[in-house]
Amino acid sequence: MNSLKQAIVASLTEHPQAEKYRQRAFMENPAQLVEALAQKQVLTKADFLAPDDEGKPFIDSTGGWKNFEKIAEILGLSGEKFTYDDFASPMVSGTEKTLLESAKANSGVPKIFTFEVWKGHFDEMEKLWYKLPTYERNRSQGVVPIDLKRKLLAFEGRTAPEDRLAKARLTLTDIRGAATSDYSFKDVNDKLKLAGDYFRKDYVLMKDSAGDTMFDGRPNAWSKFEQVLKIMEAHGERLEVGDYLRKVSSTQCLLERAAEQKSLNKVFAPTQWTDRLPDMLTLWSNVLDAWKAAPMTTQDFDKAYAEAEGLTYAKRFLASDLNGKADLLTPLNAGLNEKPVLPLGLKVLWDNFGAVQEHLTEKGESLTLADLRTPSGQMGDSCLISAAKFGYFDRVLDIAKQSGQQLTMNDFLSKDGHGTTLISILAEKRQLSQVFTVNNWTGHIGDMRKLWSHVSASQRKQVDYAKLETGVKQATLKLRRPQDGIKIQPN
Repeated sequence: MNSLKQAIVASLTEHPQAEKYRQRAFMENPAQLVEALAQKQVLTKADFLAPDDEGKPFIDSTGGWKNFEKIAEILGLSGEKFTYDDFASPMVSGTEKTLLESAKANSGVPKIFTFEVWKGHFDEMEKLWYKLPTYERNRSQGVVPIDLKRKLLAFEGRTAPEDRLAKARLTLTDIRGAATSDYSFKDVNDKLKLAGDYFRKDYVLMKDSAGDTMFDGRPNAWSKFEQVLKIMEAHGERLEVGDYLRKVSSTQCLLERAAEQKSLNKVFAPTQWTDRLPDMLTLWSNVLDAWKAAPMTTQDFDKAYAEAEGLTYAKRFLASDLNGKADLLTPLNAGLNEKPVLPLGLKVLWDNFGAVQEHLTEKGESLTLADLRTPSGQMGDSCLISAAKFGYFDRVLDIAKQSGQQLTMNDFLSKDGHGTTLISILAEKRQLSQVFTVNNWTGHIGDMRKLWSHVSASQRKQVDYAKLETGVKQATLKLRRPQDGIKIQPN
């Protein structure tokens, strides 16, 4: 920052040594002053946050906060505004003091939360508001002052939810109460309907003094979640990824609350994510491993995702004419950044597999294991793995039998998008008895033993392995008897 800017900034912030900076700019080096005057002098945030000779930001002073409105106005002339990050980040690299802490130390907090500073940026202002300690926010019961909220939202073409609720004779307290009680939920819903209103997204996301929504950590607070979202959906509203992840204080965000309240299965309900599969995956990527427990394990998410994928693409598949097998392997999507979604990877196809198979037979065509090994969908699961997840592994075995093929070790050890093998998926579904049969392993006892070694001890009770191995040995001997010339003595 040149000396002229320093002098101006020092004067605006009423710096204790402002006269020194003015002397430096106007008296000490005339040539430098002429050069500075020849430049277009535009003051920026960086100028006010710049350190003085002692290394302290110019704005970090009583005078700086006394004249904060003027400073903000000057920055506005140059197209700059203070943002949440400006207030929440350290003013000087390597230190911890923020601009918000400077405001608190210099009685400048009221000057921050004004319409002029935040017009067009209500959400940022609300987030900063909740960075204040509770005692700093008590003048408005902890929530954003309604007058400020009303003016900022109006500037953005929005209505303060408190004003809408007032028409139905309801308040934030009523909305929060509706989350935990059948009676309160019905009462609030009835009053909203009577006023020509409904459970708006704005109401759902209203913040209390702690920065929590109606779906917080209270017992039963998530019991009405699905009902509320269904009402929102009926009016063309839904919660977005950002809504689940937004937090305005140290209080948990919606996603964290859902995990805490064992309600992630409600958040990832397939119907909520139809036609927005990438968003579903994005939100799941924010779920910590420690949260992935019943009722929403990784396997539960896979199932929910497959259903959402099916709901998204089923109508396209059902609306199309099935001419032959090629149609089952033709992607239903065409997005540049999307992985191909095949009809053969959809649950709706496997649910209606009998009709599909009959149609293929009429065409003189049939599916093969090579077809089933084709990957499909954002998860990258093979159609073989998808069929197993849908509970149709018996139909996979039928395809193998009809095509004269056999599943290999590589098939059983192939993995889904989360690294779970096919054999593990079948074990979890308690379908190992379909895998470990005499017919499947006659002549391949070595491979059967290798595959059995991949079955966990807790899942092995599904199969009488000793009896199976004896049966496979006997069947293998009978298979080899003609060519080997082995004579077996009758029992």
